[in-house]
Amino acid sequence: MTGGVILAAYALAAGYGAPAALSRDWARRSPRIAIGLWLTVAASWLAAVPLAALALAVPLTWQAGGTVSDARAGPAAVAGMLLAIAVVVRASWHLARGLARARRDHRAHAAFLAVAGRPDQALGAVIIDADAPAAYCLPHGRHRVVITTSALPRLSPGQLRAVLAHERAHLRGHHHLMLAAAAALARAFPAMPLLARASAELAVLAEMTADDHAARRHGAADLAAALVTLAGAGSRRTALAAGGPAAIARIQRLLAPPPQPRLPARAALLAAGTAAFLIPAAIASLPLVIAACGIISMAP
Repeated sequence: MTGGVILAAYALAAGYGAPAALSRDWARRSPRIAIGLWLTVAASWLAAVPLAALALAVPLTWQAGGTVSDARAGPAAVAGMLLAIAVVVRASWHLARGLARARRDHRAHAAFLAVAGRPDQALGAVIIDADAPAAYCLPHGRHRVVITTSALPRLSPGQLRAVLAHERAHLRGHHHLMLAAAAALARAFPAMPLLARASAELAVLAEMTADDHAARRHGAADLAAALVTLAGAGSRRTALAAGGPAAIARIQRLLAPPPQPRLPARAALLAAGTAAFLIPAAIASLPLVIAACGIISMAP
């Protein structure tokens, strides 16, 4: 019973308290670490809720010789089992449905680009006719970076290289998959702040991560100037556009980079992510540890 209560308390703390901690200024200084923390805390919440329900439904009494089930087929036990199953099924259903829908959308847009786009081997991108300057990427098809004809004359060569590097960073980081999964979980559990806010927060952090990659290789000034040109363009639901969310904040961040966290701070953040991932498993296995200690202490 104690393990179930602790797991339930952890799930509540992670679900309601973690978003405030994960949305602070440090996340903008280390967006890659922040992405990892959002993902690990969300995964730990998804593990903690069914584990808590199972532990409360089927409490165990641990003795020196092994385990004795103390579960009773009462309403509480049945409710706990049903809750655990419901959480797993709902999360799995929405994830499968959301990822399948994203894949269909990507395929449909890739088919459109195959007809309407003009591949440019020098750029390693496909060019489409459009009045608005835009650049975006899709994780499907042969030419996965797209730029509009309106953007080309407005971007200098350095700015264009920075934009293309930004989009390729999205593809290497599999950011489309991450954001599709986050959006699916937000639809599955809209009342849980951790999952409801994750999609929007991860979208901004993904853009900042791609910004950092492009700025290191092609200069922050060129990328910031390109974002000014592209910021007003709308983006497709299936694509990650260089203008992207929070463009003004990203431009300010590029022109006045925040101080990077020192090694102890980065190590602490990585340790927090590891702990968040391991806490549900550690709490769930606590009775096993206690029982093992009892057996060892009785050994001659």
